[in-house]
Amino acid sequence: MQKINLLLLGVVFLCFGCKDFETKKVSSTKIVEEELKHIDWKAIEQYPSFDVCEKTTEKQQQKACFEQHLSAYIYEELATHQVISNDSINQKIVLYIKIDATGKPNIDSIQAPKTLFLKLPELSNWLTEAVVKLPKIFPAQKRGIPVSTNYKLPLQIVTQ
Repeated sequence: MQKINLLLLGVVFLCFGCKDFETKKVSSTKIVEEELKHIDWKAIEQYPSFDVCEKTTEKQQQKACFEQHLSAYIYEELATHQVISNDSINQKIVLYIKIDATGKPNIDSIQAPKTLFLKLPELSNWLTEAVVKLPKIFPAQKRGIPVSTNYKLPLQIVTQ
């Protein structure tokens, strides 16, 4: 009799006691939606870099290294052009550069005084050429995935 009671108690427990142990199925889209809520889309984990900046591990140092080398490469390329002008030039321009997820740089726009383009009509072409000739760029990364970034690069154009 005790065996029957024990067996009956086991069957009742199996039927009614396991309903709390059921696992809920969570769809992958729900998981993705939750993750997307917690991602800061404006911040990147790793800035774009050149070969010379790859050894830098700290985020701010990596950014500074990239920006310094970017402007140095552009100034170096601009210095190869002969400028003939009656007036001396000392103008600040802002170069807006987009680096896509493959590491290819492109000029989005150039913000400069109109008088500068009158004095140096080839400036836009020289800047485009300088950006095209940049060494290999490793793109920025977010969660280990290459992403595109935009840079605002101030440059000082000086002639004498």
